[in-house]
Amino acid sequence: MTISMNNSCDPIYTAAYDNLIKDVFHFSFEPWVARNLWDERYESYSIIENGKMLANVSIFKTDMLVNGQPIRAHQYGAVATRKSERGKGLSRLLMNHTLNKYPDTPAFLGANETVIDFYPHFGFKPVQTYYPEIDIGINNSPEIAVKCHPDDEAVQRALHNRQIYSNILDSVNTQPVQICQMLTNGMYRNHIYFLPGCEAVTIAAQEGDELFLAEVIPTKTISMDALAKELPFQGVTSIEFGFNPDWLGINPRWEPLDEPYFIKGKWNLPEYFRFPALSET
Repeated sequence: MTISMNNSCDPIYTAAYDNLIKDVFHFSFEPWVARNLWDERYESYSIIENGKMLANVSIFKTDMLVNGQPIRAHQYGAVATRKSERGKGLSRLLMNHTLNKYPDTPAFLGANETVIDFYPHFGFKPVQTYYPEIDIGINNSPEIAVKCHPDDEAVQRALHNRQIYSNILDSVNTQPVQICQMLTNGMYRNHIYFLPGCEAVTIAAQEGDELFLAEVIPTKTISMDALAKELPFQGVTSIEFGFNPDWLGINPRWEPLDEPYFIKGKWNLPEYFRFPALSET
């Protein structure tokens, strides 16, 4: 079988890709592709027959900080095979192809419970991740922040100008992935705020008295105290972070995440960490 590769907004390829993603995962990449955000960082490897994509494996070439040290890693995602084509070894073929192409590059991925036995065949090992959490009281006016859309200038400026990242673990070049998440994930898309005093964008949603802070995108150094004064929520008693918040100057407690993660290659991971939620492909 012939393996096709794409790393740009080629209209014929991206249409076939989007059709596969809608068929398997029931959402569309079209808003992301329409903004011309697919570039050489995102490589798609697929099996195409008669113009129809049957299976795909994608990698995002992400520049990361791990324990304060820069590394290049590949995040695997969009591992998909049409239901009618399963059992033919297409995903196995594509995984072997990409791993043979980049044998020495560390790799990671998030999986679901139905496929956790698949990735160890390729040398991936499960790793325990955690979510950081703090107890904190927040009772602010909802009008204190500005509700945003991913296309708004404040969001684009924050993504472009960001200089502050976690030294525990962070991705520093995943802006296209973050915009994709904000465009296609309803939970993120509807909960984007600009905090004027902090000059930061945050993606946050409240459930009961807990706030899930998926990401904070700062353009200057800020503290947790300053951030808490601008979060537009009331009745909050605790915050779960979707990222590693060491740069906010706090020492959270770490709770185990149930989501399966796998890594391959050489990593120097700390004891407690989470992969940034907004940077997941």
